[in-house]
Amino acid sequence: MTSEYGESVARERIEIPTAGCAIPLNKGCPCRELRSVNLQKATCGPGPRGTYSKMQCLPEQRKPIWERLKNTAYFAWQTKNQARLTFQPLQRSILAQTRRLQQMIRHAYLTVPFYSRTMDRLGLRPSDFRTVADLSRLPSIDPSQLRSDPLQFFSRAYVPEACVQLFSSGSTGEPRSAYHTIETVLQNAAHGERERAAFLPLVGHSYGYRETVIGASVSADHLLQKIIRTHTWVPPGVPIRRQYLSVLEPPEKNIPMINEFRPHIIRSLGSYIAMLFGYLARTDAAFHRPRVITYSSDTLPDNIRGVVEREFGIPVFSAYEAIEALKIGFECERHSGLHANIDLYPIRIVNENGMDAPRGELGEVVVSNLVNKATVLLNYRLGDLAAWEEASCPCGRSLPLLKQLAGRRDDSIRLPSGRVLHPLAAKSIFRDAPEVWQYQIVHVTPSRFHANVVAAPTADRSALEADLKSRFLKVLEEEIHLEVRFVERIDRTRSGKTQELVSVFESRLAQQHDAQVKAVEDE
Repeated sequence: MTSEYGESVARERIEIPTAGCAIPLNKGCPCRELRSVNLQKATCGPGPRGTYSKMQCLPEQRKPIWERLKNTAYFAWQTKNQARLTFQPLQRSILAQTRRLQQMIRHAYLTVPFYSRTMDRLGLRPSDFRTVADLSRLPSIDPSQLRSDPLQFFSRAYVPEACVQLFSSGSTGEPRSAYHTIETVLQNAAHGERERAAFLPLVGHSYGYRETVIGASVSADHLLQKIIRTHTWVPPGVPIRRQYLSVLEPPEKNIPMINEFRPHIIRSLGSYIAMLFGYLARTDAAFHRPRVITYSSDTLPDNIRGVVEREFGIPVFSAYEAIEALKIGFECERHSGLHANIDLYPIRIVNENGMDAPRGELGEVVVSNLVNKATVLLNYRLGDLAAWEEASCPCGRSLPLLKQLAGRRDDSIRLPSGRVLHPLAAKSIFRDAPEVWQYQIVHVTPSRFHANVVAAPTADRSALEADLKSRFLKVLEEEIHLEVRFVERIDRTRSGKTQELVSVFESRLAQQHDAQVKAVEDE
């Protein structure tokens, strides 16, 4: 399928359980039941059983010129000084944060069912929230709550048809969705100037450059770019030329198209960048080298990142994004960590008890979105593990630093003794091995593991296997069996991501538990 802009748009469908809902998708169906979307004509109709489209139904035609000019002026106003704001004194960012917080709390209390009920039940009023520290008085929100009932977080000040509905990849379970206003989409594009300011000097162009985006067939990024094009007016020669390729295609299929397009920037998932350059290192295939690579959504192992930067000479930058909070953080040119946009999306790092973790200590990321007024999420548990960097960044930006993300809280390893091991203990064995470029730990039974490993072409596989087994046994401190399998690439999920830890064992336990519960209910 090709859009009116000449871009390849392949529809992606994902199997989900049917929900029995009769609300059409383009009327804001929260359960996304049996519907599919025609991306060109934006008409909805029944799709194949148990499938849905990841793109919300939206008008394809451009908006009237007066509306586009108004949106363009708004976008230009939002964009102004974004790059400079990251260098302003931290206290000014905190003042902006406080102002946004108080506006969002009032809006949430007056128009969002979840916060109206919760604050009344707790005896709280908007005036009780003076700083983001006061958000701890509200309960944290688990992604399962958003998944099961998204409309309880949707503001009555808007209607779903007038908003943009973004879906998560679903790599950690059933996909979630969040509605964003058109104003939020324009602000998000403007906030992107903060991260672009770090790498555009390496590109040599502020506008009109070429960018290859390797992502899901219909991604949130693709949809957001489409909204910008149809809702604003941009002078000829200014727009960024983008090529969209699929992460579900192997590198050998995407590389010829990259070579033909000759992008200045390649943007993708971290795991796909690893697979792409792992293939290039093994085959020495002809490849157009971009000036910059950026990635998000999942991790790029340090070992393969070093290969990209040293052997290919391409600078790498990462970004922290989610469909629930679009621009959480970014990596600057000094590569000291991720600058957190705390004036837009304040972050807490919490321990297992939900208390703020000491600076430098690993914990779960809890974010509050102070930008989007459609789906309002305060104290939202993203499920990512991170820690605050104790040192400031030498780049001069005042925004605090997060260390690179360390994994997911729902990853766990249950050993034969019943002991639950933090996954980072096992992952560090592979991450610290220089000859391991990518890996995947598969927990098959309580005492049996498989390790799928993409090794450096020069690796001594026998010695590497022996070393990994020895260290794995030492860390787990129990009688277990590890089988190391050397592979050319790691299998990807339907969303295009790879998982560092796959627990077949835990999945079986969950299925058995669900079957037992169902049997009891049937009785």
